[in-house]
Amino acid sequence: MSNIIILCILYNKKCIDSNTFNTFKNSKFHDSENVELHIWDNSLNLDITEFNKCFIYDQNVYYHTSGKNEALSIVYNKFINKYADDFLLILDDDSEINDKYISEAIKLTSNDLFYVGVPKIISQIGEMYSPAKFGLVKGKHFKNISCGFHYDITAISSGIIINCNKIISNKILFDEKLNLYGIDTDFFVSLNKKQIPIYVLDVDINHDLSIFNVESKKTKRYRFLNMMKANLYISKKRGSFYYICFIIYMMLVYMKNVNLLIGRY
Repeated sequence: MSNIIILCILYNKKCIDSNTFNTFKNSKFHDSENVELHIWDNSLNLDITEFNKCFIYDQNVYYHTSGKNEALSIVYNKFINKYADDFLLILDDDSEINDKYISEAIKLTSNDLFYVGVPKIISQIGEMYSPAKFGLVKGKHFKNISCGFHYDITAISSGIIINCNKIISNKILFDEKLNLYGIDTDFFVSLNKKQIPIYVLDVDINHDLSIFNVESKKTKRYRFLNMMKANLYISKKRGSFYYICFIIYMMLVYMKNVNLLIGRY
């Protein structure tokens, strides 16, 4: 029987401070034979990596690290290929795992039409942020969306469940030229090009999104530039029309955010 491999990536964070780790530990699936939690530690702080490695040792949780901060796209692809006969469920470190979501994910794995499934992601301001509908230059958010198969939608990677075997068979992987933003968008662009439907699960996951957090100007600037660079790259892959539209949009966004891009941090 295939397993559900839950992948949680940490960066300079102790696992005991991860909401994903803690909520999984408190779930009824913690001791399940067919649901496994795997921690990939991208931390560069040696004290943190040593703590995580020792703490997880007897927690019925799997620990992985390469000793460096790997791009998310690279880590995702490693797991898809390593666990090709299983189902990969990707979560950020601050997601809230609930029993209903895992139960719905298990149920979905028996559906022969299933390639990729996504939950409804509820942000810290209480609104549904993902999935969303593809637009010319950015996604359009739904107020709600029905459970079932949908075309022409995108979603954030946190909460996504992937039928690894089917994804590999269709030669769809995460683009390793992207290292932070755009990884998930590009993945759904590839699925959409091949007319592969996305299954929306009838379950909500609460998730903190960086876009709504208070951060330093330096961090905000880095995120903004990484996002714009990634979206420019993706629009070019989508085609000339999308590329031209995004260049126009990008100039307007840069003008709107000029105070973020210049001056002191």
